[in-house]
Amino acid sequence: MTRIASVVSEKVRPTMTDLRRKACILGASLDVDNRGVLALGVSLARLLTRASPETEIFFHYGSSAGGTKRLAGFEEDVTVTVHNCRTSPKSRLAQHILVILGLALLHRLGWRVPATANPWLRSLLDADLIGEIRGGDSFSDIYGFRRFLLGSLPLLSVALLGRPYVMLPQTYGPFRLRASRVLATFMLRRAATILTRDRNCLSLVEELCGQTPTFCPDVAFTLEPLEPEKLRLTPSHLDLKRDELLVGLNVSGLLYMGGYTGRNMFGLRSNYRELVDRLIVALLTSTDARILLVPHVFGSEQEEEACVSLLSSHGTSHPGRLFAVTQPLSERELKWIIGRTHFFIGARMHACIAALSQFVPTVGLAYSDKFLGVFESAGLGRTVVDLRKRGTPEVIEETLAALARRDELGKQLRSRIPAVQEAILHTFQHLARNGSDRAAAH
Repeated sequence: MTRIASVVSEKVRPTMTDLRRKACILGASLDVDNRGVLALGVSLARLLTRASPETEIFFHYGSSAGGTKRLAGFEEDVTVTVHNCRTSPKSRLAQHILVILGLALLHRLGWRVPATANPWLRSLLDADLIGEIRGGDSFSDIYGFRRFLLGSLPLLSVALLGRPYVMLPQTYGPFRLRASRVLATFMLRRAATILTRDRNCLSLVEELCGQTPTFCPDVAFTLEPLEPEKLRLTPSHLDLKRDELLVGLNVSGLLYMGGYTGRNMFGLRSNYRELVDRLIVALLTSTDARILLVPHVFGSEQEEEACVSLLSSHGTSHPGRLFAVTQPLSERELKWIIGRTHFFIGARMHACIAALSQFVPTVGLAYSDKFLGVFESAGLGRTVVDLRKRGTPEVIEETLAALARRDELGKQLRSRIPAVQEAILHTFQHLARNGSDRAAAH
C-alpha cells in the first residue's frame, strides 16, 4: 500500500536568484517533547530547503541554549541555526526577551547600534523572510492568556524593528478575552501576509485586521516518514507488516489530565479517561482489530504512562490485541508507525495529520475548533467528533461507523492529499522567491 504521495519526495527546482538568502522562523521549535510541534519545525525547515537549497535557516524561540541543529535522514542534511530567548532572571542579559524587546524599541526610536550587536535582533534585521507559526494552534487564548501573551513576545520584537513578516499556515482564535483580541489585532495588522490552514477562521481574521488570509494547508502534510532503526513495542510481537486490521489510537496526555488547569479546561462533555477506556473496550469487543496505542508527546504530559496504564488495564483480558509504543521516537519515526495502521483515532492534531497525509482514514477527537478546519482541508471534515458536543456513547458510535467506512475514506484521501501537498510546496516556493516584503503578491 502506498503510504505517502510521491510529491513529497520530488526535488523542487530552486527559485531564489540570490543563493544566500536568509529565513527566520518564529513559533516553531526543535527542542520540545511535543512531536506535533517538532513536526511543524522539521517540515518548515525541509520546505524552505527544498524551495531554495542554499537558504540559511534560523529558528527563534524560547530555549535554554541556541546553536546549530542538523536534521538528518533526508537526501541532504538540513542545518538550522537556533537563536534562543529566555524569560528566566538567571538567563544571560542578551538572551532575555525583555532586554531583546528594549533593544528593538531603541532601534525603532533611532538608536540602532545596540540592536545590531544582539544575535537575536541581528538575525531578524538581516532576514529576507520572517515567518511566524505559533505551534500551529497557539495564536489563541484557549490555552490561557498568559501563554498567548508570552508566545507573542518574540513576534513583538519583529514588529518593533519594523520588519515585514508572514503569518505562516496556522489556526487563528478563538479569543475569549478582549485583551487577547487587542493583542491579536496588533500582530495581524502588521503582517505583510497572513496564511491560514483553516478556512473557518477567515472571517475572524478579516474582522480583526481587515486583511483576507490566503489558505495553505498545514505544513506537516509534507513531512516525510522515517522507519525507526530499532523499534520497541509492548508487547513486542506485533507485526506491523501484517494485513490484519490495525487501529491506531493516539491518547492525549493533555486531555487525560484535564487540560493545563486539571479541571476539564476545554469543556468536554465526558470524562476523557473514561471515554478512552470505553472506546478501547468497544473496539476490542465489536471488531477483530488489533489496537496500537500511540503517544505523540514524550515526557512532559505523561502520554507514555497513560498508554502503559491502558495496556495494563485491557491487555491481559485480550491477549494479542492491544499494543503500545513505549519508547521515545522522533516525529518522523512516529509518522512512519502511524502510516502502518489501517485506521487511526487521534486527539492530537499532528498525530491525525500524520495519518491523513499517508491516506490512513482518521477520526479526530476534537477538543477545539482547529480540528474541523484541518480535516476539511483533507476532505474528511465529517470524521471530526467534537468532544465538547458529543457524549461517550455518541463518540463510540460515530467512531465505529467511520471504521466501517474506512475503504471509502481511504480512497477519498488518495484523491485529495497529493493536491494538498502540492499546494504547500507551491506556497513555499513563492515565499522563498519573494521574501516577507513581497509575499503579499501571492
